Amino acid sequence: MAFIPPSCCGAGYFHRLRRALGGRIDVRAVELPGHGRRYDETPLTRAEPAVAEVIDQLGGRVDAIYGESLGAYIGLAVAATARQDPPPLLFAASNSPPSTRQRINAEEIRSIDSAVALLTSMGGEIPAEIVRDPELADRFFPMIRGDLHLSQSLIDATRAMTTAGGIQVLAGADDTASVHLASWAAHTTGRFGLTVLPGGHLLSAGDASGVADVILNLLKEDLDGDSRRTGSLDRP
Repeated sequence: MAFIPPSCCGAGYFHRLRRALGGRIDVRAVELPGHGRRYDETPLTRAEPAVAEVIDQLGGRVDAIYGESLGAYIGLAVAATARQDPPPLLFAASNSPPSTRQRINAEEIRSIDSAVALLTSMGGEIPAEIVRDPELADRFFPMIRGDLHLSQSLIDATRAMTTAGGIQVLAGADDTASVHLASWAAHTTGRFGLTVLPGGHLLSAGDASGVADVILNLLKEDLDGDSRRTGSLDRP
């Protein structure tokens, strides 16, 4: 199962969720350039190279993809372009569907304050200490700005995109930024489901056990329904 983190986070973001899963599934957490251990690399700002990067890191077929916030859009693009039969099941967590998103005004991203304000309006979260500390603000601003540009590119690329695999949406009950969640159904020609859990936007950080239980139950249900999963995952 592929794990794709939210904006401004690396693969380490999923340590609580991986611990909650307890090794019961094979997890491949991806790390985009400019994030986590790849902080010194230039962040990707366009959808196509980001999706290709994720597919390269996965290195083969996956049964499911868990994408949180920005990761949900990347996950949709990966699932829709995966050359495998059957296609992976997508767990889209803590984000409104791209078909309902307004475009981002990139000209507004001129400072850490404007970047954080725009990201917050989209439902993202940045620790307050980053904004208050000038050194941290200067350090993280390029990554935040890059993720906002990547978000817009992914919204454009996936607004009308569908996957033949099912989509299971996970949402935090207190996440007021995630709206029109039922509209994720327009992005799949397969099964669709919606599960609301306690918590906010960074869902697996706040309710790792709840997310793990949903993943395990729905993944088992999906695999029991189709035990023949063959093929390979190739670059789109």
